Amino acid sequence: MVSRGEVLVYRVCTPVVDAEYDFENNSSATEAIVSALADAVGVEPTDLPPLTNYVDPNALNALIEPSDGVTNGDTLLSFRVDTWNVFVRSDGRIRVCDATQPIEPEPVFESTIA
Repeated sequence: MVSRGEVLVYRVCTPVVDAEYDFENNSSATEAIVSALADAVGVEPTDLPPLTNYVDPNALNALIEPSDGVTNGDTLLSFRVDTWNVFVRSDGRIRVCDATQPIEPEPVFESTIA
């Protein structure tokens, strides 16, 4: 059920990895994304091409990470790395999907509101 003001974003790719990042433990969103991508691909994070080939990590962190201890509400970003669709939510959730395995449209996450 979608509540008033909620935005529901759909994906048409098969989820492969779900991960989370935690600012309180000094983990950045980009570090967690690289780790999740490495899990999806089945390689070490250092074996992946630089994330900067696909997205500006500084801009991503600035949009997702809390500023002055305040989170950015229901921010949801997505981008593509080769055949992987990456979805990042400001509450710490990350989902990596295989774009080569299409499915019927489904919400990326149950809700975009944390």
